Amino acid sequence: MAKTAPPKKRGAASVHSRAAKRASSPGIDLDKSLKDVKPPETKTQRPSVLAIHQGAGISKKSKNGRKAVLSAKAKRRQEKGMDRAEAVMDKKEKKVEKSKGKARTVQERAKAWDELNKRMLAKKAREEALALEKLEKENWVDEDEEKMEDVEVEDDFATKSAVSAAVPESIPLPLPTEEEDEIL
Repeated sequence: MAKTAPPKKRGAASVHSRAAKRASSPGIDLDKSLKDVKPPETKTQRPSVLAIHQGAGISKKSKNGRKAVLSAKAKRRQEKGMDRAEAVMDKKEKKVEKSKGKARTVQERAKAWDELNKRMLAKKAREEALALEKLEKENWVDEDEEKMEDVEVEDDFATKSAVSAAVPESIPLPLPTEEEDEIL
């Protein structure tokens, strides 16, 4: 069997060791005196060095004397830049007007579809009501009604053709009024 090293004498634990740090950390219930301590009052007055001063921020040095007057080439460059900026603004205005016009037409079409949908739902409800009435009439057996049913079937076909002729397949869009044109 192999020999083992003799046991080392343990001295005091290092201040930086994990065990020393654990031993030095206060427990939860150890010190309650900190609850009563109030924080120091804050000063609202700043020292003059840190105070906000008039020239704070980024600023460009102003030209003075001969440099303040633009040369002929610089004036032309500046005018060209202003003309380009004006052209860009005009283009943007036209684009905005076109966009508003397109949005207006989309909204008008949506209104037309809403009206058409309401009409179709009303028509469907009427047809369902008529179908229910027919079913109720069919449940009753009466000799006089059998003769009347032949007449009703012919009348029903005539009413369906009249209803389909009364409802147009496409509805024209309303023309824009003067008030809508003045909004822009």
